[in-house]
Amino acid sequence: MKESVGILSLTNIVILFILVFTGYLCITLNQTKAYNVKNQIISIIQKYNGIDSNAVKEIQEYMSEVGYRSSGRCNSEEASSITNYAITQRDGLAVNGTSGMICIAKHNINDNMPDPNGQFPKAAYYDIKVFFALDMPIINNVFNFNLKGSTRIIYCPKEDGGNCR
Repeated sequence: MKESVGILSLTNIVILFILVFTGYLCITLNQTKAYNVKNQIISIIQKYNGIDSNAVKEIQEYMSEVGYRSSGRCNSEEASSITNYAITQRDGLAVNGTSGMICIAKHNINDNMPDPNGQFPKAAYYDIKVFFALDMPIINNVFNFNLKGSTRIIYCPKEDGGNCR
């Protein structure tokens, strides 16, 4: 009887170790994929000098190519000068969306800057937020996490028609 109780506790320890190791492996793989997606989206936005239909199309193609399927809620409590985008795989670009696979916020740098002579070009940078989850095989989604990144400053963004003034 004493041996069966010892075997049972040893079995529980082994099962717990397997669950912890599997959870760690799942979160590491999902986080790596989310980092790669974030970095590629930053590269695409910088390549197209902002967000336009070509950039959205390339982002969607990339997301379907890598099999990215995590989603989350986008924050829209920022100031009104910030334009929020949510990119979903099916619907494309949704302006001021509240949820999506990827959230992109455009921050206009010189909107509040006095420029009576029109000397400063329009400039913006983009914050990108991607999501990943602790998705274990039997338990499914346990926790949702997000990663954030920013582009470099983009002068004369495409949303403004490439107009510098």
